[in-house]
Parts: sequence; structure tokens; C-alpha cells
Amino acid sequence: MKIPRALTVFVCSAGILVTLAILKALVVSGMDTLPPVRMLVFAGSMFGLVAALIDWGLLRDVFPRARRKPFAGHGPTPLRLETAAVSIPPRAQGSQNDALLERARQRPIVFRELCPPPAPRGLSFYGGVPVGPPSLAWPRARNKPGDAPLSFVMQWDSAELARQDVTGLLPRDGALYLFADLTWGEPFDFQFVQVKGPSHGWTALPAPDGLPPIYGEEGPYMVPYCSPRVAKELQDVPRLLPKWPFLSTAFSYPAVPEDAGAHSEDAQAELYWNDGERVAEALLLLEHPQGVPAAKRRDREHARFARPFATFPHDYAAVRVAAAKILERLRRPESLLRNAGEIHRQATLEQWRNDAAEHYALAATHPPGTRVEPSRSDEIWYWMEQLEELLAPGWSSLVDECVNVSFGLNSEAASALPPDLVELCSENHRLAASYLHDEYPDHSTPEARASWEARKELGALKEVRSLHAPCPNHMFGPPSYVQGSVEEYLEEWLLLLELSSRRPIGHEFGEGVLQFLIRPSDLRDGRFDQVKLVASAY
Repeated sequence: MKIPRALTVFVCSAGILVTLAILKALVVSGMDTLPPVRMLVFAGSMFGLVAALIDWGLLRDVFPRARRKPFAGHGPTPLRLETAAVSIPPRAQGSQNDALLERARQRPIVFRELCPPPAPRGLSFYGGVPVGPPSLAWPRARNKPGDAPLSFVMQWDSAELARQDVTGLLPRDGALYLFADLTWGEPFDFQFVQVKGPSHGWTALPAPDGLPPIYGEEGPYMVPYCSPRVAKELQDVPRLLPKWPFLSTAFSYPAVPEDAGAHSEDAQAELYWNDGERVAEALLLLEHPQGVPAAKRRDREHARFARPFATFPHDYAAVRVAAAKILERLRRPESLLRNAGEIHRQATLEQWRNDAAEHYALAATHPPGTRVEPSRSDEIWYWMEQLEELLAPGWSSLVDECVNVSFGLNSEAASALPPDLVELCSENHRLAASYLHDEYPDHSTPEARASWEARKELGALKEVRSLHAPCPNHMFGPPSYVQGSVEEYLEEWLLLLELSSRRPIGHEFGEGVLQFLIRPSDLRDGRFDQVKLVASAY
């Protein structure tokens, strides 16, 4: 938390005055001459107030607050295919720069994930391998030893972005790419790459030799179909992020109401992304441009354990997801087999562990997106049925994870997924959703709580509509407010990109956000080497 400058000056000045008074009494006239504590506090407060007013009125422009450097400094020099010298015109200044910043803030570009992924997948997508010209060189780490290739995070169809860009600063053709070091920790290497078009004839690039497994040592914990509970040589952590296509779509960020007070939550939305109802409704309309459907109740959380469709588990990734879940559940088996004798209990738990590790290891001998033959699928499902006690808690989430993994891997068996299951899974990929639920308990007074409990007993609770719209990954617009220093850049820098973890697509960046910032003039000139990163945690 930052302490306002005026408060800092007030406290320091008051403290200095009181300290000087005590020192004078100790050294010169004796402690018996020291004024009463009440007088010292009053004198110190008045002195501090006067100092703070002088600082605010006269010195705030002479000694402005120093700006902190962002986490991880600059990105490396960008990869540019053109060889002509770049002429750098003067930076935009004054009202022109302010107008660009304001336009960008008012029209964020969000990335609407497509579920199920269409074929072909276009030029805008997360993960997988980049699509580009053969001459596109894969960027490598520059701030860590080893010169390892960076992980490919995402790319944008520049023409699609340009159609949504109200500033006119983004590239107009070709593609824009983001590569990053996903091993976590400092320093954090990243690189934006701009490649000019046309894009006809571009193909998927091969992954380079030496590309490390994603997330480094954290990979077995982060990837749904991997497990840290098996031997390291069997974990088989992938080197590529799951591939998910998206549409880049701009929307008008809701303006702050004119009657909003200076200290209201609405006023805060001037600087930071607002998770309130106005923004959620705007995202809901963006998700459903043909009309927002009526809200429905969400009752799937209590779905019973059962085979979700006839060929489940349909691919070897799904087998590994189930095996990893069982191994993780067996880490803390205190509540399992309580009525069994201890010797029998320990032998059974050990057998369960061995069976799960064996299924995981056998599945890891196949590419995870490979289809499981129907007869083998039946055998594996029979094994899973015997372990309902381990798999039933969170069963719906496990099935959703299997569906997402299959789509992210472009699994051979993705076509076997039932449409109704895909529709349920797609809810987690929407920018916003509305749903109905019973009114929440009212704890404001004992009478209100008693009234709620009485209505619940009679089955007469009111049904209310709520919205779910987490802050999406986006270009432009306001940044999220977290415990970082992004606020120090908002007057002169554009939010080029904000990324946070997206569990539905299997992209994990920790508990926080990555906020990439650039000056308008540098964006206009394609100088992506000038991008700064603020990495913030909640």
C-alpha cells in the first residue's frame, strides 16, 4: 500500500519537531522543562500540517515523486524481418498524446475464446506453435544462461486487430507474436515480434530443439494431464501451451456516471478495470451480439459420478487427467477406508497408487491427443468405476478439464465429444454469463437473518440474477488494480496487453497479472523493444 506524499511529509515533519524538542531538553535545559505531552502533540501536528501545505502548494512540481522501474525492465530487441532503417519521428506530446490514451482506454480489445475451436483456426490464437513465414526465427532467452528458446504464448492477426483499433497505432497487416520465458521467477524474458504481411502461404513453424517444458519445475503441477506424483522421467510435461483460437473484439468501456462521487467505486473505474455490473453487462452483450439469452440456474455442480459418454476416456490425455487426480487425492488419504483394518487399508491404498501410476505411465507412451480404442476405453472406465470414492468429488470439473484438454491438443477424439457436454464446457470460455440463484442470506440484522431463514424453510426464497464476468485478457482499456506499480505509467503509457491465468485453456501465469505497457509513439513506430512489463500479484 502506498502512503500519500502529503501524509508522509506531515508525519515526518511532526516527528522531527517532537524529536528536536526532546533532544533540546535532554542536552540543554533538562527534561523537567519539556512541555506536557498534549502540547507536544499539538505543536507537532500544527508544524506537520504547515509543512504538508507548503509541500503541496510550492514543492510538488519541484520535487515530483520518483517513478519506480517496472518488474523485469525492458523486453529484448524485437525480431524485424524488414531491413530498412527506421526513422523515428518525435514523440506525440500534450493533448494529442492524451487523446490517444483516452481513446485506447475507452475501447479495450478483448479476446473471445472460441469453444469448440473451429477449423481452420485462423491467425489469432493462444499456444501451440506460431503460424508465420519460414524466415521467422524463434526468439531465445537473453537474460538467463543457456540461450533456451522462449515459449510461444500467443499471436494476433494484425488485420483483425486493426479493424478494432480506434487509435490507428497497431500494426495493419501480417501478425504480432508474444514469446516468453514460462519457467517463472526473475528475470522474466519476453519478446513481442511484429511480422509484416501479406500472410498468404504462411505455415505452422516447427518447435525448435531445446525448447524447455512449459512452466519449468512447476510444469507437473500446472498441466492437468501431468502429475508430480510419478517419477520425473515419466511425467512427460509438454513443451507447448495448449492452442486456443480467439476473436479480437473491441467494445465501448462504460463511462463513469456523471453523478459519481470523487471517492466512489465508479470513479475508480476511470483508472482501473471495474468488475461492477455495468462492465459485466457490456461484456455479456459482446458475448451475445444477437441478444442476451435468459438467465438459467446453475445446478450442474452436483452432477453424479457416471460415464459422461460411451467412449470416455476418449484420448490418452483424459486417462492421464484421471490418473493424476487419483494420485493427488491419495496424498491425503486420512478420510479413505476408515472402516477397514489398518493392514488391509494400507495395502489397498498402495494398490490404488500403483494402479494409477501404471495407467499414467502407459498413457504417457502415447501422444496425449491420441484416441483410445473403444475396448481399451471400456477397460479403463471399469478401473475408474472401482475408484468412485476418489473421483466423485469434483467429477464435473474433471470432465470439463478433459474436454478442454482435448480441444487444446486438437485431439483425434475431439469429434467424439457430445454437443451437450461441449455446450456446458463452453460456459467457462465466455466473456460473461448470467445465472439465477436463490437470494443470499441477509446478515444485516437478526430480524433480516430470521426472515431469510423462515423463507428458506418455506421454499419461498426470491430468485435473483447475477453476472459472472472476470476481467478478460485484453489490449488497451484500463488495467486491473493489483499490488504493482502500473499506476505510475498510466499518464504516458498505453496498456498494450494484460494477461492473467486462464485455467479453461490451460495457461497459467501465477496469482496475478502480466501488464505490458508501451508509449503511443513507440507503438506507432513498431518499436516493441520499448515494451515494459509490470508483473503484479494479488
